[in-house]
Amino acid sequence: MGQQMLEKIGLGSYFNTTTPTELQALELDNYLNNYELFYTGRHAAKYIIDGLLKTRTNNTIWLPAYYCQHVTRWMRQCYSNISFYDIDPFSPEETFSLDQFTEEQDIVILNNFWGLYTYTIPNGKNRPIFIEDHSHGWLSNSCLHSQADYCFASLRKTLPIPLSGIAWSNTNRLNFGAPDNREQEAFIGAWDQMEKAMSMKTALLNGSTPYQKEDYLSKINDFELFLDQQHRVVALYEAHKKVIRAYLHKDYRAYKTENLAYLNGKIKNTKAFKILDSAKNFTFGLSLVFKDRETLRDVKSYLVKNNIFPAELWPDNPSASDWKYLINVHTDFRYNHADMDYIAMTLNDWIKSQQSKP
Repeated sequence: MGQQMLEKIGLGSYFNTTTPTELQALELDNYLNNYELFYTGRHAAKYIIDGLLKTRTNNTIWLPAYYCQHVTRWMRQCYSNISFYDIDPFSPEETFSLDQFTEEQDIVILNNFWGLYTYTIPNGKNRPIFIEDHSHGWLSNSCLHSQADYCFASLRKTLPIPLSGIAWSNTNRLNFGAPDNREQEAFIGAWDQMEKAMSMKTALLNGSTPYQKEDYLSKINDFELFLDQQHRVVALYEAHKKVIRAYLHKDYRAYKTENLAYLNGKIKNTKAFKILDSAKNFTFGLSLVFKDRETLRDVKSYLVKNNIFPAELWPDNPSASDWKYLINVHTDFRYNHADMDYIAMTLNDWIKSQQSKP
């Protein structure tokens, strides 16, 4: 990305328009072939849960206490029997036992934190149903080889398209029926709005537009508010399904793996934050974990000042771990080694500034 465009648009945040032919192919059917596509990951999760509730009673739906606050709020609006369990989202080397869940009529939502978590699903039928969220670990080894009863992911965090979600299973059939068409028109409108925002960002990247950054961000904010207020699983418009399929079979992991490997060792050691290890499996991005919010805010502010826009995953979550706050710096297919050098240089400049303080 040229410096002039970097100053205008920055690294990170929402996707601009990308054609599927620009992206490296992946034979996804070699890994997943029993799946259904949706507008959002929330729809995919609700499709599974509602499908299960057609034939079984349910005592409790368990969510990790450390989880996306927007999804947690949305799920609590859909279901009245939500409870929470504690897990350290930053220590995949620590085994998290699922044997603590013993009620057969429960549903347990697991989260593949940052692409690093692998859960051992208990054997036997007299146990809860385990559903695994791979939204921040799409195409990780844990995702492609999950033995959870069902899986889902919000694909729009990885695929450069307005909306996309997926539900699948490596162990069970997805035979819950089809969503209805009610509210499909609203989603067609939302898709068009987000597509317009992406094209506006593309125009800004090309440097030939009267739009300002705030113009597409305003559309995105309205779009997110719409999603937060919508609770029905909506059938995909056929044209949108074709778009999702065109982008689905792409190897997004290859770009992140290469960029993260290139970054390895370029960022100076510091006690201010730690970097989640991506050597064994690529992480969602460059994941920086902090002990306190004050340091996180300082690093995030410095990055933003230098036109790098990380995502905080997720604020206001409880964690008993010493390391408990995370920001993700994007390292996806949009970026090359020069961009990684800029990220490393910026972080190193912040680290150096802290070392010079009295």
